Order: sequence, then structure tokens, then C-alpha cells
Amino acid sequence: MGKKEDFRDKEDFRSMEELHESVLRKEEQIPEEGNERGPWWMYAIIIGTLAFGFFYMGRYLGEISHHPHVLFTDRGPAVAEEAVFDPMETGRRVYTRVCQACHQQNGAGVAGAFPPLAGSEWVSGDPQIPVLLVLHGLEGEIVRNGTTYNAPMPGFGRLLSDEEIAGVVTYIRNSFGNEASEVTPEDVEEIRADASERQRAWTENEVEAFMESRDIQ
Repeated sequence: MGKKEDFRDKEDFRSMEELHESVLRKEEQIPEEGNERGPWWMYAIIIGTLAFGFFYMGRYLGEISHHPHVLFTDRGPAVAEEAVFDPMETGRRVYTRVCQACHQQNGAGVAGAFPPLAGSEWVSGDPQIPVLLVLHGLEGEIVRNGTTYNAPMPGFGRLLSDEEIAGVVTYIRNSFGNEASEVTPEDVEEIRADASERQRAWTENEVEAFMESRDIQ
């Protein structure tokens, strides 16, 4: 019998495992499910949507601020407009806050305690007198239309500004049936300076004496 023929590949002596590994390395690796790349147009839509969303929020929902809990919509004017002084409105607010409890809403006062402002010569006459009384107050008895009033009036010079005093004096001089000239903050500033040494409330006689001294000057 002749020699048995060897059917093995005479040029490749690798084992079956080595052959399988070689074939697998040559093949393109199959991607795992869920990790496949999407089409380019899908990424373009996502990017476009995000860009539009940020633009819309920045344009219509406010701007980003370094201040917490602050949402900006429209920027205010660079320079705030200066408020116009309205003596009657300012005076009305001051009167309601500090005068109305004693002199009443209608300016009629309280019998035996606080004199009426309606029809008062001190209110409608020389504006310096009501300014002095608001600045420093009034004490002692005064008689008006046969009625004696003896409740003290506190001074508000340290609590009210020149504008507030000018406003409230203008208000009482043009309310409750009174008609008189307006008092300006400059008027109050001047009177305040002239009576700066006054440290206590006026009496009726002291008010009249002070007014006479100013008339002489």
C-alpha cells in the first residue's frame, strides 16, 4: 500500500481557533444596539431647536442677571425723571398723616382743644405764621370766635422737610373754604433759618412779637 496522503493545508498550519480569530478581525465590528449613529439631519434639527429656544427665552422672558431672583424685562430710562413738586398733593398726604387727628378731616378742629383751620386768620393771613407753628408748635390759651382752646400743638420741624411743610401750609390755606397764596419750600427754608434759635413752642404773644420784629426789619 502506498503512503497515505496528507490532506492538511501545506501552507497554513494555524489551528481552527486562530483562523476564526483572523476572520473576525477582518470583519467590520457590528455596533451594539442603541449606539448606532443617527442621520446628520436629525442632529441639525436638535441644534436648531435648542438655538431657537435660547433665543426665545432671552428675548421674551428676560435677561440673565447676576442678582438672584431678579427678572429683567425692559430697561428703565438711564436717568430717572425728576419728580415735579405738587404742593396740594404733598400737603394732603402730610395733613392726613400728622394734622387730621386734631384738626379733623374738614378742618373744623375740636371744641375747647384744637382751633378750627377753616376761616382762620392765622391760616389765611401772613403765611409765615402757619409755617412757624408747624415748625415749632403752639402752647397756651388762644381765643377764637369766643371759644377758648388750650391743647398744645407739637412742632414738626425735625420730622418734616421744607417741601412737606410748604405743601401742608399751602394745603390748609386752600382747603376748608380758605383761599390764599401758595407757600414754597424756599419760603420755609428762609423762615426756618430766621427762627433757628427757637427751641420750644410759641405762645400767641410770642408769635405776634416775632412777626412785628420781622416787619421792622
